[in-house]
Amino acid sequence: MKKRLATSHTALAAACVALAGALCACTHGRTDSSPPPATASPSSPPRVITLAPSLTEIAYAVGCSDALIADTKYDDYPSAAKTLPHVADLSHADLERIAQLRPTVAVALHDQEHEGAPIQARLGVPVVYLPNRRLNDLYADIAGVAAACNRTAQGNALARDIKARLARVVAGQPRGGRRPRVLFLLGLPGFTAGKSSYISDLIALAGGDNIAGDLDQPYPDLSAEAIVRADPQVIIVSNDTPFGADVRAREPWRSTTAVQRGRVLRPPNDSILERNGPRVVQGLEWLSAQLR
Repeated sequence: MKKRLATSHTALAAACVALAGALCACTHGRTDSSPPPATASPSSPPRVITLAPSLTEIAYAVGCSDALIADTKYDDYPSAAKTLPHVADLSHADLERIAQLRPTVAVALHDQEHEGAPIQARLGVPVVYLPNRRLNDLYADIAGVAAACNRTAQGNALARDIKARLARVVAGQPRGGRRPRVLFLLGLPGFTAGKSSYISDLIALAGGDNIAGDLDQPYPDLSAEAIVRADPQVIIVSNDTPFGADVRAREPWRSTTAVQRGRVLRPPNDSILERNGPRVVQGLEWLSAQLR
């Protein structure tokens, strides 16, 4: 299963406060053998490391390519991200390589303390953690990345653009009719997106009814019995999940309306739906079209 709507002003304010603190010169916990982190100033531009692909996409979208010095091994969009030094893999950070790059700040998701904590404790590089559960958390992520790159105005513009485009997709959907029951299959046996996930938010915006939408977990593993009972009418399957004819011929899948009616779909690109980043609009457009 893949790793990985904060709407309150409190959450966003907290992220901004953390970021303001991160941009100061911070050396606590740095080892004597490690070079001091670079410090951003008017004459010394920021040097930013992103620790998640969605944050890397945001960095490029707000015009932060000149400040971005490293990312993770899973960063593949835009193509320029592939050429950056890859210093993390979503579970481990290469502290030696990071120290050599002399970043001023690292930007991570809220559940990446395992990777981020050693960067701050051992290298003295401040790490800013951003929320990434619900769809609206995207706007806090944009604000945080943009602030780290000194691109606040560009971040505000990007957030406004994404909100407007999402609203246009929703406004263009037909009114009335039943909402199809949807299962978003992230992995076998039954890993899916629950209530507290941005994928569930996208399903709702696209006009579907997430069969795991009443489970207050981001990514639950549904039992075979639960899948048969919910009887999804549409199954969206991530491209790296094996779901061929042999799997569909077995329970619980063969008993579902989706399999019986051939409504098993794969996205053109997993990351437009599974990364809470700027391309989420493309994900909603595709999903909305499939559920009509």
